[in-house]
Amino acid sequence: MESSIATSRTPRFVRWALTLGIVVVLNLFFAVILSIALPAPDYNAYCPSATAPTPQNAADCDSAGGTWTEYPTPAPAGATKPVAPSGYCDLTAKCQVPFQNAVDAHALYAFVAMMVFGIASLFVGFLPLGSSAVANGLSYGGVVALVIGSASYWGTAGNWLRLIIAAIALGALMYVGVKKFRD
Repeated sequence: MESSIATSRTPRFVRWALTLGIVVVLNLFFAVILSIALPAPDYNAYCPSATAPTPQNAADCDSAGGTWTEYPTPAPAGATKPVAPSGYCDLTAKCQVPFQNAVDAHALYAFVAMMVFGIASLFVGFLPLGSSAVANGLSYGGVVALVIGSASYWGTAGNWLRLIIAAIALGALMYVGVKKFRD
């Protein structure tokens, strides 16, 4: 009886503010856990910045670990050699592939972790916690975690995986709607 009196005295906007605060801070908490447990790949670990001048020919570029790209440079009339290099050296071409693979793997692991966090938060939100504002905050925070995890992996996922992600998200939202809002 006492909890119903306390609930009726608490203004509705305070309850919603608490719920919204839990949603935001819960997802900040998840983001910090991810950054500590699963740090993003460091570009400089894969492609160290070059301190030497950029190579000006194919042989020097190849020995420096780069990829030489030729482009035609017309020689001035009567000149025997071009005045500018005949191409450019991309020192990051070879290291970019392993770095991108590491970024893609990190995105997958972060996606899986956010899905686990979101689903766990949803389930905890359905437990009888004694406070509907806390339960709603956990439930909605779980839904937001699912959205954040999906959005962060969306560009990397293939079309079939996007379909599965969208179906799971729709199912989770419908589940929350049925469990939380019984008409």
